[in-house]
Amino acid sequence: MIRNKKILTGLDHTSYEHPFDQKALSALESTPGLDLVGKFITKNMVERVYTVQYTGSHLRVTKDSYPKIYEYLEYACQILDIKKIPELYIEWGYNINACTVGAENPIIVLNSGLIDLCDDEEIMFVIGHELGHVKSNHMLYHMMAQVINIIISMIPFGSLAAAPVQFALFYWDRMSEFTADRAGLLCCQKPTVAIKTLMKMAGVPQSMYRSINVESFIQQAKDFKQLDFEGMNKVIKTISIADDSHPWTVMRATQLIEWLNTGEAKKILKTH
Repeated sequence: MIRNKKILTGLDHTSYEHPFDQKALSALESTPGLDLVGKFITKNMVERVYTVQYTGSHLRVTKDSYPKIYEYLEYACQILDIKKIPELYIEWGYNINACTVGAENPIIVLNSGLIDLCDDEEIMFVIGHELGHVKSNHMLYHMMAQVINIIISMIPFGSLAAAPVQFALFYWDRMSEFTADRAGLLCCQKPTVAIKTLMKMAGVPQSMYRSINVESFIQQAKDFKQLDFEGMNKVIKTISIADDSHPWTVMRATQLIEWLNTGEAKKILKTH
């Protein structure tokens, strides 16, 4: 892998966090019942459960086992100025995806399809995205979003009682992706790479990878931008509950392009 990225020493996550993320987090933190979800995580050692699940089922990536893949992570942490390198695992799955679990000791998990279907730069974008969640301290709330449905199933009439915190958690979870995409862009430092990766996630057939039309996707994102985002909040919240696995790639591309157009990303890269 060619090490040609600018190292963003002293990078502060607040300098690039998306305002939708910050606004949704503020609303989430004032939602009644959030503390109960936090207590459930502590009492039931949820982070420990996730750690056992992932470390016991998937391939651990180290300098010795898979040095090239580990180098992606090591370099991405250096770029984003993350001192403590998270553990890295690979799980079987042939879609382009990754996730991060754990708050105190985060674990990044890459799908095997990501490694096979993306080039070095695109993998850096995805790893940078996951590190963005870690750097912005998203992980505790992400765990809350992951266990809220379990909590609801354990409480009589739980779906009614927990609806406000469930909506707040899932909506914030969506908005946090915008911040993580910005971190991914700062990591790969190539806007076209970020957009191409989102396009692959959106469904570009592997047979068409050599002829990916980035401009057409950017136009699709511009068309999507014409929708009233603020007015769509209730719809977005509802769909977030109903389909929490949907990647929302066009919406994510829209927000990333909008940020690029402000010049803020270029300014961050220039001043570090």
